[in-house]
Amino acid sequence: MYIFNMNTNSLIEEAIGNNKMRTNLTRKERDKQLRKADIMAAAERVFALKGYHEATMQDIAHEAQYATGTVYLYFKDKEMLYFSLLEEKMRNLTAVLKDKTAQVADAEDKLRIFIRESLNHFEKNQDFFRIFFSERTKGQILKEGKLSRSASMQQNKELVIELIKSSQQQKIIRNDFSAAQISDILGAIFMTVIFDWLKDSLKDKRQLEDTADFILDIFLSGAGRKK
Repeated sequence: MYIFNMNTNSLIEEAIGNNKMRTNLTRKERDKQLRKADIMAAAERVFALKGYHEATMQDIAHEAQYATGTVYLYFKDKEMLYFSLLEEKMRNLTAVLKDKTAQVADAEDKLRIFIRESLNHFEKNQDFFRIFFSERTKGQILKEGKLSRSASMQQNKELVIELIKSSQQQKIIRNDFSAAQISDILGAIFMTVIFDWLKDSLKDKRQLEDTADFILDIFLSGAGRKK
């Protein structure tokens, strides 16, 4: 979820794949994947500089040093390009979360890692996600249905549900509600904290990651196993 200025190398690796996949790609296919990665990296820079509404496909093409028509060959419009960037960031985050939570057995530790790493990712990508949160409150850029159906969002949600189920099995979290319902509650707390942090423009504000223990405490106070 991996820095705001998206690492171009990570984009290229994601686009091209592992060594085995690279050997199966033709030179033309490799070039196409590289161009797509260039365009996505340029788009993120332009979105951060100008904002979603002020940015144009022409601006992105200029930043990527491609003809505007070339950009349209890969992305039919600005919304599709923004959505592709969001998908990329969510895939990166989920991969990190799966790896790090798998390294511990205690369910509460897994939840703490999930929250802390997610906050860290959002903070490092704050310029990009600031646009997302701002426009989401207006119901713009991405329709909620499209967002909820995205593969990366589904994978992230499935991971949260797995963590909740593990916590229920270890009797850390109450089990009189489904894991899906409880995961929605955690998500609501999580997003409220992020949204409030993004609205705060003070330069001396504390790091978003520092709110991890607060979020976990609030969550467990309400969803924790009944005494």
